[in-house]
Amino acid sequence: MVTAFLMIVCQPQRIHELGLALADLPGVAEVYTTTGSSDFIAVVRVADLDALAELVTERIATLPGVTGTDTHLAMRSYSRRDTQTAFDIGLD
Repeated sequence: MVTAFLMIVCQPQRIHELGLALADLPGVAEVYTTTGSSDFIAVVRVADLDALAELVTERIATLPGVTGTDTHLAMRSYSRRDTQTAFDIGLD
């Protein structure tokens, strides 16, 4: 499983329409509007890098209103729950 964070820039008049379209795409787990240089951050979870490439280049980048994308691959996940579980090993 590949997790990626996709920064998306779009035409201002298309934000609402694009947000709905992104949320409906298979592989897009979450979509957020943001402040700053990107209009959206989408959390993407797909089977492999080929699926990511197809999703980004053939499905997302071609949506009406998208003017740019910037993809960041997740390498490792950290959470308080994971850390606590690691320290609890062998204590029962």
